[in-house]
Amino acid sequence: MDIASLRAFVTIADQGSFSSAAERLHLTQPAVSKRVATLEEELNARLFDRLGRGVRLTEAGAVLLPRARRILAEVADGCRALRNLTGIVTGSLTLATSHHIGLHRLPPVLRTFTTRYPQVRLDMRFMDSEVACGVVLRGEVELAIVTLPPNVEPPLEALPLWTDPLVIVAARTHPLAQVTRINPQQLSEHSAILPSEATFTRRIFEAQLAQLGVT
Repeated sequence: MDIASLRAFVTIADQGSFSSAAERLHLTQPAVSKRVATLEEELNARLFDRLGRGVRLTEAGAVLLPRARRILAEVADGCRALRNLTGIVTGSLTLATSHHIGLHRLPPVLRTFTTRYPQVRLDMRFMDSEVACGVVLRGEVELAIVTLPPNVEPPLEALPLWTDPLVIVAARTHPLAQVTRINPQQLSEHSAILPSEATFTRRIFEAQLAQLGVT
């Protein structure tokens, strides 16, 4: 079971097809297929079901995937530790973040980072905060800069970086815009555009309203 075959397997699982995985790995599709075939032969198990142009993990593939991620993460960590003995930080950093944070918060931070560590290759992936926490748990990325979930449970670790205020915005012609001081109950009397129910921001907002007795 070699690292190249495991990396091909994980990339196919992430990308959903052999062709997309080959493109991401900068390999030909036959080369990727051969690596997976070698792995399947060694394990005596089929890892993917072919579905048209896409693939789906078999039961054996689903069992192997989290273990393969851990192996690749350990190998990458070991290589990084050895490189860092030289005092020069190199390698890659895979980072997940939301579009809002990526556009409004990260540009100056990333500019400083790339200036300080020019030999580190950044791989940024944009997604909702909830999805980003999931990919960190699965080992698909090394860290995520996101809206913090209401509750952070192990094995995730969270470090608050800044506070973003949540505010309610209304048009100048809206009835509430004419009120000097708004009580929470008044908010429940008007329709509002809110983030999706699945988002951390929505959960935080509703939790605050619930504390004020507004449902």
